[in-house]
Parts: sequence; structure tokens; C-alpha cells
Amino acid sequence: MGTGMAVSMVAMMVLTAAPFFLAYGRDTRRPVAIATVVLIYAAAWAAIGLALDYPMSQVMMPSSMLVVGIATGMALVYAVTPWGRWARAKCRQMSICEARGPRFRDALAEGATYAGCCIVGSAGVMLVVIVLGMSNPLVIVAGAAVILAYKLIPRPMPTFPHSR
Repeated sequence: MGTGMAVSMVAMMVLTAAPFFLAYGRDTRRPVAIATVVLIYAAAWAAIGLALDYPMSQVMMPSSMLVVGIATGMALVYAVTPWGRWARAKCRQMSICEARGPRFRDALAEGATYAGCCIVGSAGVMLVVIVLGMSNPLVIVAGAAVILAYKLIPRPMPTFPHSR
């Protein structure tokens, strides 16, 4: 099994998490905690890339504007779903100054929470990136730019759909 998609996913997504990593580092000032958060985030995206690498190598993606259009449409619909909006808002919220726990398990929890929110919040964009091709550097840069914009452009935080 190759690791190409895992490396591409990690490279793309670690860059989009820079605002969170900087805020976390500023708030904790603990190198071990910062490294833990970064490693958890990178490991989550590497696992997704590894899980997708084999199935995607077995599927011949048609180079069709229809397929790209359908994936883009699905991503746009997903972008307005309550769980997608909530996850992106949570990513933005975690990237501002807030109290950080002093223990190692706090770093584990923050890293896992941020990774989970980013996975949920960027799923639609990732679908389009995968359809267009994870081996294309322009696709990766464009996908990263959209996801970074999702994380930086403030919008009101909706309530989580299952919290009622």
C-alpha cells in the first residue's frame, strides 16, 4: 500500500491548522503539549489518507466535468449543513485565545477535538479534492486555501444539531 495520499493529506491539512497551532502554542507555551497536538492532528489526517489510498488506487476516476460538478454540488450542500457549519465554527473558536489545560491529557483532548472538528468541517471540500486528484499540487493548494478560509472567516456559530 502506498503512502502518497496520506502524505498529501497531511501536507495539505497541517498548513490549514496553523492558526490553531499558533494559538495553542501561545496559550500553553509548553513544547510537549504543542508537539502532541500537532502529532495527533497529523496522525488523524494520515490515517484518513492511508484508509483512502488503496480504494482510490482501485477506482478509475472518470475525467468528467459531470463528476466534478456532482462532487462540487455535494460539497456546497454539505457546507450549509448544521454539522458542517458547527464543525467549522468550532475550528475557528479553538483557534482564538482561550484557557488551555495544563495536563498532557488536556493536549490529547484538544488535539483530538480539533482534528475531529476539522475532519467533519472539511469533508465536502475533501471530496472535491479527492475527485480532482490528490496528486495535483494545484488541487491541493486550492483545497487548502478553501479550508483555511473556512477556518478563518468568522460566521455565527450554530448550535450542534443533536444538542437539542
